[in-house]
Amino acid sequence: MAEVDVEKQRMVAVKSSRRKFWGKLLLVLYIVFIGFDNTYLGSSFSPFSFIPGFFNSEETGLNCPANKPLTPDFKNSLDTILFDPEYKDKSIKRLSNAVRIPTVVQDINPDPKEDIEYYNNFFKLHDYFKDTFPLVHKNLKLEKVNEVGLLYTWEGSNKELKPLLFMAHQDVVPVNNDTLDQWTYPPFEGHYDEENDFVWGRGSNDCKNLVIAQFEAIEQLLEDGFKPNRTVLLSFGFDEEAGGQLGAGPLAQFIRERYGDDSLYAILDEGEGLTKIDDNTYIAAPVNAEKGYVDVEITVMGKGGHSSVPPDHTNIGIAAKIVTLIEDNKSPFKMTLDNPLYGTLVCAAEHSTKIDAQFRKTILAARKCKSAMKRLTRVIAGIPILRDLIRTTTAVDIFQGGVKANALPESAKFLVNHRIDLKSSVEETLQEDIKMVQKIAEKYNFGVTRDGEQIIRPITENGSIDVSISKALEPAPRSPTSGKVWDILAGTVVDVFENNFFKKDNGSVYVTSGLFSGNTDTKHYWVLSPNIYRFIGSVIDPELAKTLHSVNEHVDMPGHLSAVAFVYEYILNVDQYGDE
Repeated sequence: MAEVDVEKQRMVAVKSSRRKFWGKLLLVLYIVFIGFDNTYLGSSFSPFSFIPGFFNSEETGLNCPANKPLTPDFKNSLDTILFDPEYKDKSIKRLSNAVRIPTVVQDINPDPKEDIEYYNNFFKLHDYFKDTFPLVHKNLKLEKVNEVGLLYTWEGSNKELKPLLFMAHQDVVPVNNDTLDQWTYPPFEGHYDEENDFVWGRGSNDCKNLVIAQFEAIEQLLEDGFKPNRTVLLSFGFDEEAGGQLGAGPLAQFIRERYGDDSLYAILDEGEGLTKIDDNTYIAAPVNAEKGYVDVEITVMGKGGHSSVPPDHTNIGIAAKIVTLIEDNKSPFKMTLDNPLYGTLVCAAEHSTKIDAQFRKTILAARKCKSAMKRLTRVIAGIPILRDLIRTTTAVDIFQGGVKANALPESAKFLVNHRIDLKSSVEETLQEDIKMVQKIAEKYNFGVTRDGEQIIRPITENGSIDVSISKALEPAPRSPTSGKVWDILAGTVVDVFENNFFKKDNGSVYVTSGLFSGNTDTKHYWVLSPNIYRFIGSVIDPELAKTLHSVNEHVDMPGHLSAVAFVYEYILNVDQYGDE
């Protein structure tokens, strides 16, 4: 049988899914909170009936209340960052020039110790950082981890306080050369479109904008004379787009060896921003949880032979029957009150006048009524772009088998990628696949093994079916959405936007929980802090978000500047209000 690089194919398949993820999630929020109507429920939808007076917000109180804005005493530069034309011009140049350096990674990349030249563009980016942010490089300690990963340490005066960590990644996804003529501006030109106030190019929105925002915020704090009590860390991986094994993984271990488990005050990485849900009303949903995943390899090993005398089902046919059974028996939908998506929905229901009225009642009633929660689950299950957030997903991504038309395949192998629901686990997901395999094995008289060793069903004369895990990650620990750490985060968001960014429009901001179906580099950092949030301080434009990892990726400058302002003020607020 021809040799096939399974891991490479798996990574290609997973990567393809991830490239669609960011725009998909943001489109979800747009449809639910801005454009939701019965169209999305299908033609069979009928309005729900409710007992009059079942939900009374005055009696029960809001579950998505307004957060108190938190303003630091330090005389800060928020107005300069957000509204000064000269500062904006400099920021445009800083971001544009970073985009021009093509720090591209593939799905599989060499270890820097084995091929350092592969990362030459990253070293150009490092030189650019040094030239562009002189105060950062004068006052912060820079350490390189695994040659290319960057760890900056801004030492605080109080060593008893846990450090605050900001994350981002230096790498960007490749550009498909076949699409070059579809780009409005060349992908690595870093073009600034003055008319629309956009910076264009690969990495402009994922996520060199965040790297630059974090640098700009600290550079400005240093220029303003701020000296932190609490140590601040910047950790920049270089292969997030390929899983972070070479970048974030070693960086996390380096930090762990220095500070220990549960040693960081909080961790902030790329993630969700603010979504407009009504006129001058916005939801900010820092992502406080991530689904898990597991790649399950299923291999049918049986008899070969000449195709002129075939059995009723070849090994490929047996494998196909397993695939069909697995796809026809997907995991059930499970909506719960502690799913971060529910927090987002409640916020929209309580503060948006544009959300469908019956959908609003269902969301709010689900807090007290099991039947309402079941109805809400059915509604979400009927919305393709929402349903994956409340179940374990199943995707058969890779299939191998056969080498010649007249030779029966002696084996057939396929890979199933699951994104695991928050209430499930790797083992539970695997066992569901094993159940499906056993059913086919019993029907067609095959044995079943796990990892080629544990015999689940005795091997027969027809052969055996092996089930094994090639890669796995449990669902992420859920970070708290109450308490002092959360209040400082939420209070900073409200102050930056309500009292500054939106002050002319009297915009309102509500902060709630959020959920990803994918994973960020934070998966390597779980042991370092219980307070991990994936958030960027920008208002998300759904149309702009569609360009992530795609043609015409670009970022709006007001959004970039607000991200700078958020990092700037969050450091100040944590330093002032976050003493343990």
